[in-house]
Amino acid sequence: MLKELIAEEDVIEVVQAFKFFRASEAGECETYLCHKALGHTPLSLPGRVRHMLADGATHERDIVERLQNKGIDVQYCLDRQMTVKCVDEPDVQVSGHPDGLIEHQAPGFELDYTEPGFRFDRGTYLLEVTAPGHFPFLRIEREHMRVALWRKYVQVQLYLNSLSVRERTDCCVVEVKNKNTSALYEEGVIFHQDVVADTVAKLRRVQDFVSDGKVSAFRCVDWRRQYCQYRELCFASDIVEVEPTTGILIGENLKNAEELLQAADAWLKGRDLAASGEELIEDARALFRATIEENEAEGLTVAQARALMVTAHRRKVDLDVLKVTYPEVYDAVVYTEPSTYVRVTRD
Repeated sequence: MLKELIAEEDVIEVVQAFKFFRASEAGECETYLCHKALGHTPLSLPGRVRHMLADGATHERDIVERLQNKGIDVQYCLDRQMTVKCVDEPDVQVSGHPDGLIEHQAPGFELDYTEPGFRFDRGTYLLEVTAPGHFPFLRIEREHMRVALWRKYVQVQLYLNSLSVRERTDCCVVEVKNKNTSALYEEGVIFHQDVVADTVAKLRRVQDFVSDGKVSAFRCVDWRRQYCQYRELCFASDIVEVEPTTGILIGENLKNAEELLQAADAWLKGRDLAASGEELIEDARALFRATIEENEAEGLTVAQARALMVTAHRRKVDLDVLKVTYPEVYDAVVYTEPSTYVRVTRD
């Protein structure tokens, strides 16, 4: 068990610059950040998602209380935002909330996974706590933070690069709690200057766009286009569906059959729960898509669920041109392109 000592004032630097940037959002795409900084209206979050975000502090406290119940002295700062100064980037200051510092004597401690180069003799480590849902938790266990939870990974990198933390450690222990089952996963992350440099460059671009009242031309091509709160400002669609007839996987025969069966069960329950089950449905859909793409297939069936990669044509609208420059020439700036997504139905 780790003995944790959470630093107080030496982690806090209250300085304001990039005042519309938060470390927890810096990993988002530059178009998202432009929309947010310009005050554009996002889609409303479902009630369940709002509750999940509001419960974040509760899960953090739970981790600390578990340690305290084991007799570990924990000093914890939870209720205020800080601003972190980036080393070698004095004008880049991003508000955030480092969860604290862990102090432990060599030879160190065991973690579920550590990045190559993680040091067990540092003595001091940044501590971060996150509490995803069941299927994101399984993805983190399988693919680890950098691949499965990029937004949080960038947040950790910004904290590791802050003046207060960088002088004490270049390693972070991330405690991941499954908010559905309370299972725990621990990962050791090291500092990556390239991630910070790329993020800082992106924030600078966003600042330039926002100064001109513009939005980046970047458009995501992954799962975010289905779930981003600003997706309707980037995409509009008229979809014509074409179902595949070959390349359908049998989920029960795959190596992750147990996980797929859980996802199918969650999807079915989510359908029955209607609106309140939307998050379960989308988590299951994401797992189905990842499995189909990994196997270079066109679909799969598992239990009573049938997931297909459906070909569609998406109509994209350049809203900046329509709204600012050519509001009268709607037809001239509308075009379509093929896209795919997963439609899940009862088999």
